[in-house]
Amino acid sequence: AFDAPVNYRAIPLSQDHHEQVSQTIGLMRDWANEDSFSAPIQRDGRLMDSGQDDLCADAFWWTKNKVKFQQDEDTAAPFRNFFDDEVIEVLIRPRDLANMTAPVEDCDGFSSYTAALLRSRGIKCNAVTIAADARDPHRFSHVYLACYPNGKRVALDTSHGPYPGWEAPNLFGLKKEW
Repeated sequence: AFDAPVNYRAIPLSQDHHEQVSQTIGLMRDWANEDSFSAPIQRDGRLMDSGQDDLCADAFWWTKNKVKFQQDEDTAAPFRNFFDDEVIEVLIRPRDLANMTAPVEDCDGFSSYTAALLRSRGIKCNAVTIAADARDPHRFSHVYLACYPNGKRVALDTSHGPYPGWEAPNLFGLKKEW
Protein backbone atom coordinates (compact mmCIF):
# COMPACT_ATOMS: atom_id res chain seq x y z
CA ALA A 1 0.00 0.00 0.00
CA PHE A 2 1.18 3.49 -0.78
CA ASP A 3 0.86 6.21 1.84
CA ALA A 4 1.01 9.18 -0.53
CA PRO A 5 0.15 10.00 -4.14
CA VAL A 6 2.42 8.12 -6.52
CA ASN A 7 4.07 9.90 -9.41
CA TYR A 8 5.14 7.55 -12.15
CA ARG A 9 6.36 7.64 -15.69
CA ALA A 10 6.38 4.69 -18.07
CA ILE A 11 9.48 4.57 -20.23
CA PRO A 12 9.64 2.06 -23.07
CA LEU A 13 12.79 -0.06 -22.93
CA SER A 14 14.59 -1.84 -25.70
CA GLN A 15 13.71 -5.47 -26.43
CA ASP A 16 17.43 -6.31 -26.15
CA HIS A 17 18.36 -7.30 -22.58
CA HIS A 18 21.80 -5.67 -22.63
CA GLU A 19 20.32 -2.42 -23.94
CA GLN A 20 17.62 -2.59 -21.23
CA VAL A 21 20.38 -2.82 -18.61
CA SER A 22 22.26 0.08 -20.19
CA GLN A 23 19.10 2.22 -20.25
CA THR A 24 18.31 1.34 -16.62
CA ILE A 25 21.84 2.05 -15.39
CA GLY A 26 21.79 5.38 -17.26
CA LEU A 27 18.54 6.39 -15.56
CA MET A 28 19.86 5.26 -12.16
CA ARG A 29 23.03 7.32 -12.66
CA ASP A 30 21.12 10.41 -13.82
CA TRP A 31 18.66 10.27 -10.90
CA ALA A 32 21.39 9.62 -8.31
CA ASN A 33 23.34 12.62 -9.63
CA GLU A 34 20.30 14.92 -9.81
CA ASP A 35 18.78 13.80 -6.53
CA SER A 36 22.05 14.12 -4.60
CA PHE A 37 21.27 17.87 -4.52
CA SER A 38 17.65 17.41 -3.40
CA ALA A 39 16.49 18.34 0.10
CA PRO A 40 15.42 14.77 1.08
CA ILE A 41 18.77 13.26 0.09
CA GLN A 42 20.71 16.11 1.69
CA ARG A 43 18.71 15.51 4.88
CA ASP A 44 19.33 11.75 4.87
CA GLY A 45 23.00 12.34 4.02
CA ARG A 46 23.38 14.41 7.19
CA LEU A 47 21.35 11.98 9.31
CA MET A 48 23.31 8.92 8.16
CA ASP A 49 26.66 10.37 9.26
CA SER A 50 27.78 8.49 12.38
CA GLY A 51 30.82 10.72 12.87
CA GLN A 52 33.15 7.74 12.46
CA ASP A 53 34.74 9.08 9.24
CA ASP A 54 33.48 6.17 7.14
CA LEU A 55 30.70 7.57 4.98
CA CYS A 56 30.55 4.40 2.86
CA ALA A 57 29.78 2.30 5.93
CA ASP A 58 27.34 4.95 7.17
CA ALA A 59 25.48 4.94 3.83
CA PHE A 60 25.49 1.13 3.74
CA TRP A 61 23.89 0.72 7.18
CA TRP A 62 21.53 3.68 6.73
CA THR A 63 20.18 2.21 3.48
CA LYS A 64 19.95 -1.35 4.87
CA ASN A 65 17.92 -0.06 7.83
CA LYS A 66 15.70 2.31 5.82
CA VAL A 67 14.75 0.41 2.63
CA LYS A 68 13.16 -3.04 2.54
CA PHE A 69 13.76 -5.42 -0.35
CA GLN A 70 10.85 -6.11 -2.69
CA GLN A 71 10.87 -7.64 -6.17
CA ASP A 72 9.77 -5.42 -9.07
CA GLU A 73 6.84 -7.72 -9.84
CA ASP A 74 5.37 -7.02 -6.40
CA THR A 75 6.05 -3.28 -6.60
CA ALA A 76 4.43 -3.08 -10.05
CA ALA A 77 1.39 -5.20 -9.13
CA PRO A 78 -0.93 -2.26 -8.22
CA PHE A 79 -0.19 -0.64 -11.62
CA ARG A 80 -0.47 -3.61 -14.00
CA ASN A 81 -3.91 -2.58 -15.26
CA PHE A 82 -2.54 0.76 -16.47
CA PHE A 83 -0.07 -0.79 -18.94
CA ASP A 84 -0.56 -2.85 -22.08
CA ASP A 85 2.94 -4.32 -21.97
CA GLU A 86 4.82 -6.22 -19.28
CA VAL A 87 6.50 -4.05 -16.65
CA ILE A 88 10.17 -5.00 -16.98
CA GLU A 89 11.70 -2.65 -14.45
CA VAL A 90 10.52 -0.46 -11.59
CA LEU A 91 12.76 2.38 -10.45
CA ILE A 92 11.90 4.73 -7.63
CA ARG A 93 13.89 7.96 -7.57
CA PRO A 94 16.26 8.29 -4.61
CA ARG A 95 14.57 11.50 -3.42
CA ASP A 96 11.20 9.69 -3.43
CA LEU A 97 12.61 6.73 -1.48
CA ALA A 98 13.96 9.23 1.05
CA ASN A 99 10.45 10.63 1.54
CA MET A 100 8.56 7.33 1.72
CA THR A 101 7.33 6.17 5.12
CA ALA A 102 8.11 2.52 4.33
CA PRO A 103 10.37 2.49 1.26
CA VAL A 104 10.65 -0.71 -0.78
CA GLU A 105 12.86 -1.41 -3.79
CA ASP A 106 15.06 -4.06 -5.32
CA CYS A 107 18.81 -3.93 -5.94
CA ASP A 108 18.69 -1.05 -8.44
CA GLY A 109 16.74 1.17 -6.04
CA PHE A 110 19.03 0.32 -3.13
CA SER A 111 22.02 1.18 -5.32
CA SER A 112 20.71 4.46 -6.73
CA TYR A 113 19.55 5.66 -3.30
CA THR A 114 22.94 4.82 -1.73
CA ALA A 115 24.77 6.45 -4.65
CA ALA A 116 22.73 9.65 -4.20
CA LEU A 117 23.54 9.70 -0.47
CA LEU A 118 27.25 9.30 -1.12
CA ARG A 119 27.33 11.75 -4.01
CA SER A 120 25.65 14.29 -1.72
CA ARG A 121 28.75 13.93 0.44
CA GLY A 122 31.21 14.12 -2.48
CA ILE A 123 31.96 10.42 -2.93
CA LYS A 124 32.05 9.03 -6.46
CA CYS A 125 30.10 5.80 -7.08
CA ASN A 126 29.69 3.53 -10.08
CA ALA A 127 27.13 0.82 -10.67
CA VAL A 128 28.43 -2.74 -11.00
CA THR A 129 26.32 -5.34 -12.79
CA ILE A 130 26.83 -9.10 -12.69
CA ALA A 131 25.04 -12.22 -13.81
CA ALA A 132 23.74 -13.67 -10.56
CA ASP A 133 20.88 -15.91 -11.68
CA ALA A 134 21.86 -19.51 -12.45
CA ARG A 135 18.68 -19.85 -14.55
CA ASP A 136 20.10 -17.24 -16.96
CA PRO A 137 23.88 -16.90 -16.45
CA HIS A 138 24.40 -14.83 -19.62
CA ARG A 139 22.30 -11.86 -18.48
CA PHE A 140 23.02 -9.12 -16.00
CA SER A 141 20.63 -9.70 -13.09
CA HIS A 142 22.12 -7.89 -10.10
CA VAL A 143 23.50 -4.41 -9.49
CA TYR A 144 25.47 -2.94 -6.59
CA LEU A 145 27.95 -0.08 -6.13
CA ALA A 146 31.66 0.46 -6.33
CA CYS A 147 32.44 3.65 -4.39
CA TYR A 148 35.70 5.55 -4.36
CA PRO A 149 36.36 7.45 -1.12
CA ASN A 150 39.85 8.94 -1.40
CA GLY A 151 40.41 6.91 -4.59
CA LYS A 152 40.09 3.53 -2.83
CA ARG A 153 37.46 1.13 -4.25
CA VAL A 154 34.82 -0.06 -1.77
CA ALA A 155 32.04 -2.42 -2.88
CA LEU A 156 28.62 -1.64 -1.39
CA ASP A 157 25.90 -4.19 -2.01
CA THR A 158 23.20 -2.60 0.12
CA SER A 159 20.45 -4.95 -1.07
CA HIS A 160 22.19 -8.29 -0.51
CA GLY A 161 25.54 -7.68 1.18
CA PRO A 162 26.05 -8.54 4.85
CA TYR A 163 28.59 -5.75 5.45
CA PRO A 164 30.34 -2.85 3.65
CA GLY A 165 33.06 -4.11 1.33
CA TRP A 166 31.33 -7.42 0.59
CA GLU A 167 31.06 -8.02 -3.12
CA ALA A 168 28.58 -10.37 -4.74
CA PRO A 169 30.38 -13.37 -6.21
CA ASN A 170 30.81 -13.23 -9.97
CA LEU A 171 29.95 -16.90 -10.54
CA PHE A 172 29.32 -16.67 -14.28
CA GLY A 173 32.10 -14.32 -15.37
CA LEU A 174 29.79 -11.55 -16.55
CA LYS A 175 30.58 -8.27 -14.82
CA LYS A 176 30.66 -4.61 -15.82
CA GLU A 177 31.37 -1.42 -13.89
CA TRP A 178 29.47 1.54 -15.31
